[in-house]
Amino acid sequence: MYLRRSTTLKYLIGIPLAVAFYCEWFVFVIQPLFWQKIECEHNLKCTKILFIADPQIQGDLAVPSPLNVLFNWDSDRYLRSTFSVVIKHFKPDVLVYLGDLMDEGSISSQVEFHSYVKRLSNIFDVYYPIVQVWLPGDNDIGGENEPIKHEKVIEFNKVFNQPSVISFRNITFYKVNSIMYKVPQGPDDADLNVKIAVAHYPVLSKGVYGRQVNKAIRPEIYFCAHEHMSKYFKQTKNFEYRETHLLQMNDPVLDVAFDDEWLYEIFVPTCSYRMGTDKMGYGAAIIENNRMKYTVFWSPKRFPHLFVYLFILIIIFIYGCCFCCVRMISRQTKLIRSEDILPLLHRT
Repeated sequence: MYLRRSTTLKYLIGIPLAVAFYCEWFVFVIQPLFWQKIECEHNLKCTKILFIADPQIQGDLAVPSPLNVLFNWDSDRYLRSTFSVVIKHFKPDVLVYLGDLMDEGSISSQVEFHSYVKRLSNIFDVYYPIVQVWLPGDNDIGGENEPIKHEKVIEFNKVFNQPSVISFRNITFYKVNSIMYKVPQGPDDADLNVKIAVAHYPVLSKGVYGRQVNKAIRPEIYFCAHEHMSKYFKQTKNFEYRETHLLQMNDPVLDVAFDDEWLYEIFVPTCSYRMGTDKMGYGAAIIENNRMKYTVFWSPKRFPHLFVYLFILIIIFIYGCCFCCVRMISRQTKLIRSEDILPLLHRT
């Protein structure tokens, strides 16, 4: 039976369309249903902060051409989709980018660096005015498995031109450059605000440097990235005792009082599925009444969906090959039969 007359064609078209509908739209729409509820009690005294860690948009060298175009497009689209859903759901007042914005920023040319910045602006596009805090990571300026590129530091500061201390409402953000071991100095009136130290590398675990930062700033809480996982350190303010807690998908909202005896450093997970983990998300915090509530807006897994796409393509390819083979054999058989029916004189 011909393919156009078979119901197989309906399945070959309908199933891929249904899978694409689910993987590219529906899964993002229903994701907020699985998030912990976090809301302000008094909107006038509440500040919402969204933390974005390690997006590491892929460069041109990670995957050979022309596959890099497809891979980068899918990775960028995933980040744009998850970020858009989070923004519409949470409506933050401040965005804090905790570094490793680009995967190849530290080894890129100036033209490539600016092209990556343009991609970032298209991915993390906000439809209303918002405060944004940008920090460099080791993949942006070097510093982990390679020396710090001072020309990249200059270029990063030129593109993301902002001071190391940023105040918004009653909150002061201290951009701690833990890659270069720098300690920012804040304004004299910052003690009246809630002080938040943000860094790419963890700070409190760096021994002497962590003590220096804590003594100079005295922040209420620390936020960092780099490790691509969701957890937090809880230690006494005299640095003598520390606890480590993982933050899982079903954990309740973390409630932190700023006037207790503990220091907290929260690790925000990566938001990219290309970082070797299936637990991606965005950190969300609410500052209100000298307290902070924190949770993670987890993103849907991507690799299972890509494997489903690959499986469907393999099935279609195998079916197409089998169909072509059957058609060729059928035509050859008909030709042989028709030749057998003709008399010998006509065949010659």
